[in-house]
Amino acid sequence: MAVNEFELFHGIVLTKLMRSERPVALRLIETRPAEAWSAYRVNDELDLFIKHSTAPRLLSRGRGGRSWTFVFSPAQLRQMQGSRRAGPVWAALVGGSRDVKDQMIVCLLDPDQIAEVVDLGSPNQQSLTVRQIPRGNLRVFKDKRERFLVAQSRLDQWEVPGG
Repeated sequence: MAVNEFELFHGIVLTKLMRSERPVALRLIETRPAEAWSAYRVNDELDLFIKHSTAPRLLSRGRGGRSWTFVFSPAQLRQMQGSRRAGPVWAALVGGSRDVKDQMIVCLLDPDQIAEVVDLGSPNQQSLTVRQIPRGNLRVFKDKRERFLVAQSRLDQWEVPGG
């Protein structure tokens, strides 16, 4: 049986969640393999959306590093908007490459951060960029402007509500 790309990248996030010291209940809400898009209900408290990008861009300025662009389709925005009516919405953005031996990152965004960089009510697709600078926090950009930093260890340290 073949493994779909999105299954591999989502597995990174789901494994970290399930291996935490606190019990976590996880339920798949919807999968759209053609869009590599999935939503999960966590502890009946929040929805977690996972997106991945396998197209890193090398940064040549400063200390170097890599960046990934994450594009949200209008259908994905509607799905997130609908979930937000039922409770908090979090997003895990997984950056990697097609070579699974390359280092990968997970940028976990909380509901306030999502609201800052994604207009869920928009009818148009939207994108944001996550930059990884060596030995630093992840930097989240919208419209070529840095909006905030996210610790690379945030998923590992996340106190999942309701656990």
